[in-house]
Amino acid sequence: MTTQTVGIQEKTIVVGLGEMKVSNDTSAILTCLGLGSCVGVCAYDPISKVGGMAHVVLPSSEGRSAKLSAKYADMAVPMLFEAMKELGSHKSRLIVKLIGGAELSAAPGLDNSFQIGDKNQEVIKIKLAEEGVKWAAEDLGDSYGRTVRLYLDSGKVLVSAAGRETKEL
Repeated sequence: MTTQTVGIQEKTIVVGLGEMKVSNDTSAILTCLGLGSCVGVCAYDPISKVGGMAHVVLPSSEGRSAKLSAKYADMAVPMLFEAMKELGSHKSRLIVKLIGGAELSAAPGLDNSFQIGDKNQEVIKIKLAEEGVKWAAEDLGDSYGRTVRLYLDSGKVLVSAAGRETKEL
């Protein structure tokens, strides 16, 4: 006798470097692969089931074009919230989780003078405060890369890293 499991087909939506994606498709999983100094900003509205993710690369746009705004922490946070609002979310209900922001040295003995991971974290937290939104959880810093998945059916956020157990935030 054989059994077959029938269920909803899951769709993985990869959020690449400097990208932002939002969806209300409850079969979708928003995913940032290999976050090093980048920060994945995950936001979820449990009532409307709208989720969004920004893959922040650098802390400040410094007046650069808005065309690539999800790349920069100072622009990505408000842009993410606005795109989610267009799909029916409300900022007051958002559950935000932050992942990444590691400091990955190029070689032993080199100083980490750029500190991009730390700066990304700092600017994102400032922008969240300006938006009046607190983050619920974080897995930030240290010296290893991470992959994050946001499940839009439930808002569950899973973080995985090479050689480490996958954990739920």
